Amino acid sequence: MLTVKLLPGVPLVDSPFFEEDAPMILARDQLRVAKDLNEKGYATIDFPDPDIDEKIEAIKRDLRGRFDWEGWRNGKLDGLRIQDAWRFDSRVKDIAVNSKILDLLSAVYGRQAFPFQTLNFPVGTQQAAHSDHAHFNSIPDRFMCGVWLAFEDIDDENGPLFYYPGSHKWPSYQNEHLGVSYADISTGFPAYRRYVALWDALVEKQALKREVFRAAKGQALIWTSNLLHGGSVQVDTNRTRWSQVTHYFFEGCAYTTPVANDTFQGKIAFRDIADIRSGDLVPNVVSGAIVRDGFREAIKTEFRGFDNMNATRMQVIQAKIVKSCFKHDRALPRGFDPIAYVKANPDLIDAEVDPFEHYLIYGQAEGRSLR
Repeated sequence: MLTVKLLPGVPLVDSPFFEEDAPMILARDQLRVAKDLNEKGYATIDFPDPDIDEKIEAIKRDLRGRFDWEGWRNGKLDGLRIQDAWRFDSRVKDIAVNSKILDLLSAVYGRQAFPFQTLNFPVGTQQAAHSDHAHFNSIPDRFMCGVWLAFEDIDDENGPLFYYPGSHKWPSYQNEHLGVSYADISTGFPAYRRYVALWDALVEKQALKREVFRAAKGQALIWTSNLLHGGSVQVDTNRTRWSQVTHYFFEGCAYTTPVANDTFQGKIAFRDIADIRSGDLVPNVVSGAIVRDGFREAIKTEFRGFDNMNATRMQVIQAKIVKSCFKHDRALPRGFDPIAYVKANPDLIDAEVDPFEHYLIYGQAEGRSLR
């Protein structure tokens, strides 16, 4: 197979030899999914679990009481979610480690897949269009994907997922392409806004058409790391929009946070990733060699504080702290101080983040300072 022989560091679904290789090694149902991922950046399937309806209803019962529904419906919270519920809910974990999903992803990517993160939502995310590769990516590139599972029927009124087919073909633009250096990152720089501006410009330049996934309960969408996607506005806030996202990496890679990297100045934010199947940390590996701890320590990204913080941006952050749906998340460290966290990481002030959300999704994995 040409991909394995010539480009072992490229996923099969992204290989220039896809048309030659895929029909030779994939079963018919796998080939259909692989073709969709290659051509469109996403594929839809019925979730392969005969007990999925029972598990979905059990998860909804277990998680329902953990959310501030009134706060969200009154506009006091931006969203509702629980990250990594697999740590305490066996049904969430069952979905994440589904063997048929793992076999499918492993086949179409050409490496063993493993789940590393779950997100459970009772309502629409209403999240702006974004590409996951800027937040978490692999070395070599593109060995990451997501699987979104509908826990109920979803239509235009309760915040369906949307995406831009074809955007997955864009290069993996990173800080060096956007003119962001370690000097910018380390002194506080709203680099992420450059990614958003670039994505918006590329959509307009290529006249990409936004598509919406009006899913039936039990349907799932697989998307590639570079697909631009987000959550539509939830028009009817009296309704729910239950769903689960599971993110997957693939073995034999290193795992990083590209928005915090300045690779060619020797600064890389490697991630400590846990395999949900076992709970064990997965080694960072490049071309078969484990990345040494001493090397990681020497090149880790560090963020320096500064005294003259932008008061307006701090006011925005204060408002997000008040409305945050993450402030009571059990995964937060005891005594977590959101103001101390952003002061210790001043780039977050420029980015006007929700400190609770940022720590849970990015900061913990990046090894950010708490104060």
